[in-house]
Amino acid sequence: MKKILFASTALVATAGIASAEVTLSGYAEMGIYNPGETRNDPGNDEVQFFTDIDLTFTMSGEADNGLVFGANIDLDEAQKPFTNPWQQGGEALFVSYGGATFTMGDTDSAYDKIVPEMNLGGAGSIADDETVHAGFNDGAEFDGGVNGSDGQIARFDYAFEGLTFSASAEQVNDGAEPDTSVAGIVDSGDTIWSVGAGYKADLSGINLNAGVAYLTLEDFADAWGLGVTAGFAGGFEVGATYSDINNEVGEDFEHWGVGFGYSMNALSMGVNYGKYDYEAGDDASGYGVAVNYDLGGGLVAQAGYGYSELRNGDDDDSFSLGLAMSF
Repeated sequence: MKKILFASTALVATAGIASAEVTLSGYAEMGIYNPGETRNDPGNDEVQFFTDIDLTFTMSGEADNGLVFGANIDLDEAQKPFTNPWQQGGEALFVSYGGATFTMGDTDSAYDKIVPEMNLGGAGSIADDETVHAGFNDGAEFDGGVNGSDGQIARFDYAFEGLTFSASAEQVNDGAEPDTSVAGIVDSGDTIWSVGAGYKADLSGINLNAGVAYLTLEDFADAWGLGVTAGFAGGFEVGATYSDINNEVGEDFEHWGVGFGYSMNALSMGVNYGKYDYEAGDDASGYGVAVNYDLGGGLVAQAGYGYSELRNGDDDDSFSLGLAMSF
């Protein structure tokens, strides 16, 4: 799932009957990490320094008729493509009225938005160790993950009480018929379609979040998945997810995962486990752990660990330790 940074510092607030605002938020991380043998720099299984900084501009306004509109751009992801309107470069724009919202750009597919992930408890790590292991499913396999797709998604959401309905489209090869030399796929469709329905409610003190969704690219692959999480009094949270992926150009596989989270006062932690069962065997699995301690004022101490069992029989792990800063 894509990260969203919430605005904290107002730069502009204006005027007339309608209103508009531009805000700035920042996020930074520092510490040490070991990426393992298979991540980023294969073979470099050494402890390294880790620094990262992210800056987001968020713009919002309201028209005279009550139509809400806005945009944000993540400068960490805004490379040259953001100058091309046909490519996503870290920006997302929306218009909203009542329970209906239409979003375009760097946003999630309906599948990714609706189906809960298993990194629970509100804990994270500077190097995302708890979500990059071989058993984790972030629901975003097709969100810019198909060769030739531009990552630019259009999604419509409608929310009514605790129900949310979503539908999305992502173009492959800028909407043209896929060129196999560019897209790496043969005779596939030109649009990745996705639909989903979610439900959130507080039932007798249990904070329930459930969702089911479907995603497809014609003659390439389709996937459906469901997930549910439940939060309890005392800061405990549990969840489970299942998905089934049918590949036209490769083997089919299933995924299942479970998660556990706990949060109380300044402490939060999460543990998750997942497994991919492939049609041809040689399954992949892994687990991740994250522990956070909130030092106040936007400063959080974070530790993370991830362990993977790979399809080729090897195993690998990663860890990180550091500070996360929100501005």
